[in-house]
Amino acid sequence: MEIKIYNDIVFKWIFGRQSCTAPLIALLNAITSPAKKFSDVTILNPFDESEPFKNEKQGILDIRAKDDLSGEWVNLEVQVNPGFHYPPRSKFYLAGMYRDQLEKGKDALYSDLKACYGIHILVGTLFDKPEEEDFWFNHYAMLNTRTHKALVNHWHLYYIELEKYLRSLEKKAEARPLNELEEWTLFIGTIQDNAMPLDERINHNPMIREVYKMIETFTKNDHLREKYRVQEEFIRVQKTNEFMTEKMRQEIVRLGHEVEHFMAEQERITAENKAALLAQERERAEKEKERTEKERERTEKEAALLAQERERVEKERERAEKERERAEKEAFKKNSILQLRKKGFSDADIIFTLGVSDEDIRNLD
Repeated sequence: MEIKIYNDIVFKWIFGRQSCTAPLIALLNAITSPAKKFSDVTILNPFDESEPFKNEKQGILDIRAKDDLSGEWVNLEVQVNPGFHYPPRSKFYLAGMYRDQLEKGKDALYSDLKACYGIHILVGTLFDKPEEEDFWFNHYAMLNTRTHKALVNHWHLYYIELEKYLRSLEKKAEARPLNELEEWTLFIGTIQDNAMPLDERINHNPMIREVYKMIETFTKNDHLREKYRVQEEFIRVQKTNEFMTEKMRQEIVRLGHEVEHFMAEQERITAENKAALLAQERERAEKEKERTEKERERTEKEAALLAQERERVEKERERAEKERERAEKEAFKKNSILQLRKKGFSDADIIFTLGVSDEDIRNLD
């Protein structure tokens, strides 16, 4: 029977029973090494094999334990699909575990606080940046940002990404021995089947071989097998729901993008229409300005022509007036000459008396 070690039921049955803590100690030491070596642990929430299975997720199937020698605490959890909220959630659990060391109603001191280890084995990918593809194991602690010196060195968070490790392992062309953490990661991240030989890359690890044998006991237990089936069915339904939720989210995002595109297109069309209307108005105003300018020029030309005509008429009037005055003078002169002649004046006397010229006398004749 194929078994997923990272199934909550299998994982807690293997690593969460007080009667069999050797696999847990080996796994913890592989993860925290060389910072910590666990020796003997007390599981604070051991797996209860007699508990009837439920057709639902049975709370948070983590493993909380305490090292009997050092008094340090550890929380071990396996998660199939970590979400974006997982880092703050894991920090919250770590803080809760640290706080829980000081039991209420007891005279506990802050100096009694011990280091806490939050270990999270993730099937899916949490840190999915392309540049972090090979970084499948991450250890976080509270450090000074300048010196990187630990503050008390009490808080530790570990993240192991199984799928990322398996992808990284496939990319490496060269065959090399795996360290103990890699061996456990490969074992937990790969579907196991007792009908098939254990992977030769991890077959030399005595504790992994022991756990591999334990799987046979698990698969022969009808109660555990049914719990496993129910849990797998729950995960399958959960994945389906998450898939449908993701599809709905993508569809909503797609529709949102379409709406944004439509609104942007409408805004573009509106802006273009406004620009066209503005251009038409500008063109109309320009034409009106040109028409007004031409009308002004025409009016100025007409005014200039009128002024010229007025000037011409005035000159003509002045000329006529001068001509009239001249004619009157000539008539007066002629009449005066004729009157003096009638009185017997000689031409010489007339010229002398009237101050006229000989030509004026001759013109009269």
